[in-house]
Amino acid sequence: VEDDIINRGSKGGQNAINFLKSIRNMLAGSSGKKVNMSVKWDGAPAIICGINPENGQFFVGTKAVFNVNPKINYTSSDIRRNHSGELANKLNIALRELKKLNISGILQGDFLFSKSDLKTASIDGEDMITFTPNTITYAVPVDSNIGKRIKRARMGIVFHTSYSGKTMKNLRAGFG
Repeated sequence: VEDDIINRGSKGGQNAINFLKSIRNMLAGSSGKKVNMSVKWDGAPAIICGINPENGQFFVGTKAVFNVNPKINYTSSDIRRNHSGELANKLNIALRELKKLNISGILQGDFLFSKSDLKTASIDGEDMITFTPNTITYAVPVDSNIGKRIKRARMGIVFHTSYSGKTMKNLRAGFG
């Protein structure tokens, strides 16, 4: 919004005002049309996983599954061949844990944490579990229901996109 003012002057300023008014109307429930809203989670890496429609096998990968020469990982050996370092570690955790979910189709999500990413901190006098998957540090009260679930979890991921299609090259994304 602020860039529009700088880039387009008074016309950008009017556009910014209209944009903010439309958000106000949407939040007040008077937008006049259907509105979809989501929460943006800032995880990393992006994980694509599920059943490859071409061979029926479970896989994990990054956005590199969509490369001209795709990096699709069915095994830890595939991960070692295609990736290295912390990315390979997270993909191995994802392969091991997400396979247990019996995912049908293909999903994309943001990796939030593994056990080794979790830290504790006191924030405003309250004990928190913290993790920083990308640029934002998330903090959850240790004794809350979600804090207890995070502490028990082997990994955290937020799925936001599903894919459908008969081949990996022709997948169509769906959101929500």
